[in-house]
Parts: sequence; structure tokens; C-alpha cells
Amino acid sequence: MTTRRVAIVLMAMLVMAGPGAALGQEMIKIGAFGPMTGGAAGSGQSMREGIDLVIEEVNASGGVLGRKIQVLYGDDAGKPEQAVSIVKRFIANDNVLLVIGGISSPTSMAASQVTGEEKVPQIMVASTAARITLQGNPYIFRSAVPDVKLTADLADFVAEKFPKMKRFAAIYVNDDFGRGGVEGFKKAAARHGIQVVVEEKYTRGDVDYTAQITKIRASSPDAILDWSRYHEGALIAKALKQAGVTIPVFGADGNAHPKYLELGGDAVNGYYYATHFSPATSSHLPVGRKLVEKMRARYQKDADYTHAEAYDAALVVVDAIKRAGSLDREKIRAAMAATDMEGSRGRIRFDKNGDPTFVTHVVKVVNGKETDARK
Repeated sequence: MTTRRVAIVLMAMLVMAGPGAALGQEMIKIGAFGPMTGGAAGSGQSMREGIDLVIEEVNASGGVLGRKIQVLYGDDAGKPEQAVSIVKRFIANDNVLLVIGGISSPTSMAASQVTGEEKVPQIMVASTAARITLQGNPYIFRSAVPDVKLTADLADFVAEKFPKMKRFAAIYVNDDFGRGGVEGFKKAAARHGIQVVVEEKYTRGDVDYTAQITKIRASSPDAILDWSRYHEGALIAKALKQAGVTIPVFGADGNAHPKYLELGGDAVNGYYYATHFSPATSSHLPVGRKLVEKMRARYQKDADYTHAEAYDAALVVVDAIKRAGSLDREKIRAAMAATDMEGSRGRIRFDKNGDPTFVTHVVKVVNGKETDARK
């Protein structure tokens, strides 16, 4: 075969492969999974937007280690088995350097079995179940504050700001989220001499809370702990107002969604709840302010806590690759473990389990808007 003919054949092969083939070899591939469809698709969208804000900026400035970053997204639809399938594909077929995700604790837990076995670093975005990082798996990190710390931080906040509040009534959704939140609060609050004197549960999707509120009023508590997601939480707030209950209410991170304020209306004014991020609690943080500005400029909306968790996760990944100075997964894992940088929610450092160490944000609703309750 002549030299000219060889050149023609090679050119044809490149054209058939398409531009992605050559480009893919030059790029650093990262896998990210979350619910892009289904009931939690909004959170998946926020995750993607938060990651893209970081990666687009990094790539525009030349990338990292002389290469651009390509993020491959997978839709787990909130299903653990789907998350496993996606992560296996990321590693076996796409040869990703590391993995970002997921949103729910069950999908993150399932995926961590794969990444741990394959020794691929993984940083979860919004999963809060404490048990995920208690497996002794050094390849797992978490952007969100775990639920045990979130409830402990909320109990500390109550003790500091409201030292005379000692009797709480709890109302909660009867699932792992609700039960775990109340148990975590009880354990942490006991250190401050705070008791949960009555516990009232409900089934997700319930709309009538008359019986629970009647029992809560009968217990004469100083305050109420409501461990709900935003839809039920807003309905409970309306029911409490209708029943004439005026004592303070402290809620879960499940309320930290714009829909809570929209659905609750004036019934949630004066309410407190823990959150992983709010523009109101991050105005003093340079990276937090930057995130809020970027979200408004790029997507014309305020950043929510999933945006912040995903944004910080992407910042950690880029920083670790830079400090590792190579594409060796073990060196990147070690660099992630040694993270010490500013994030949108505070200084990002990880404890021995891979959990972030910053303090949970707490907001108070005033005139339909979040304010920083710690001020």
C-alpha cells in the first residue's frame, strides 16, 4: 500500500470515528448520576446545574493538567439498581476517573459498593444517611452534612438561642427520613436537658393532621419539631395555624425548598429549619456569594441547597486532581481526603469518614423569605 493510500485510509477512519473519539482521549472523564426523571428530577437538575457551573468555568480557563473535563451524566430515576448499572458502565465502558453522586441515600449506598470495590473515588452530593460513610470505605466522600450532624447542630442551635425551651413535641413522617431525624434530635437534645415529650407520626401523602395536633396541644410543649418534607411540612404548618398553635416550630432540611414557602404562605412565617445552604445564610461567604451570582446570571434563579452541594463537590474534585498532579485514582483519593478549601457553605474539610465538618445552616422565615437564624 502506498504512503498516499495509507494516509487516505487513516483519514477515513478518523472521519468515521467522529470528533468525539480523538477528543475523548484528551479529556478527563467524570461520571455523575442522579434522578433526571421521576419525582426527584428537580434535585437532579439542580445537581447538574451546580456541576456544570464549575466545569464550564474550569474548561474555559484551559482545564486541569492541560486537559478539558467531560462530565457524563446518568439518570438513576431514584432507583438503587439503576444507579449500580450506571456506575458500572461509567467505570467499565467510559473509564471515568471518578464519580459524583448521588442524590438519595439508597442510590448512593448502592453505588458505593461498586466504587469501593473498583477503587474509584466517589463524592456524594445530597445523600445524608450516616451509615453510608461508616462502611470503612476510603473511596467515599460526602458533600452534604450527614443527618446525625444536622440534627445535632439543630439541637445545639435551640440550646444556644432558646435555653428555656426544654419540652418538645415531635411530628414526623413515618419513614427512615422522619424516624432518623427525630431519633437523632432526641439523642443530641438530651445533652442539653431537652426532652421530646410526645411523638406523633403520619404516613407520607397524608393531608389531615388533626389527631396528631390534638395530642401535641395536650402535651403543652415549649416548641414543636417537625421532621417532614416540604409538601407535608407546609400542610402541617397550615393545620397548626388553623388550630391556633403559636409556639415555635423547628423543621428539617426537607423544608429547605422554594415550594415550602410557596405552599405554606404566611403559615410558615416565624418557622425555623435546618438547611445545607441558603443565599440568606451564605452572604458572608465569598464562594457562596459567587454561586448565587452565577446561578442568577446563568439560570435566572436562586441557588438551592442541591446546587450548593453539587457545586462544592465539583470544586473538591477539580482541586484534588490539581493537587494530585496526575490522573492516578489513588493519588486523587488521597488528595480528596486532604481537602482544605473554601466552599459555598464554608470551609470544606473531611473527617476520617469522608464527611464534611462545617456547621449546618439554620434559617428563619420572615415575611415569606429565608433569613439567617444564627444572626
